[in-house]
Amino acid sequence: MRFAASAFGFRESNALRKPGRKGFVMEKWLDCIISPGQFTGEYAVRGNLFNDRGFSLFAEKEDLDFTEEPTLDNPVQGWIRIVLGPPKGDLLLVTLPHPTFENGQTITVKTNQVRDL
Repeated sequence: MRFAASAFGFRESNALRKPGRKGFVMEKWLDCIISPGQFTGEYAVRGNLFNDRGFSLFAEKEDLDFTEEPTLDNPVQGWIRIVLGPPKGDLLLVTLPHPTFENGQTITVKTNQVRDL
């Protein structure tokens, strides 16, 4: 069973569960732009890697946080759930809930792109 850090200790995290992985993980949130996806409950997510190159993926609402519902005409700023990997200076290796179209499920971002919610 996997757990993620929350403000009040550790809690179970279903969103990023992977077979064979055990122990505690640090759950954080990565800045992104969110727009509607092709299916109900699915959203298109765009973000930036450490080198300002873009990445994109589809994600479910449970893996996202945003303040207003995005529309085709109005994508919104939001956050996608991530699990932190090892830091290296001001860079972090993070695991997304789903693979990106360009780079797979693990990407490198700047520390200033990541936050607690």
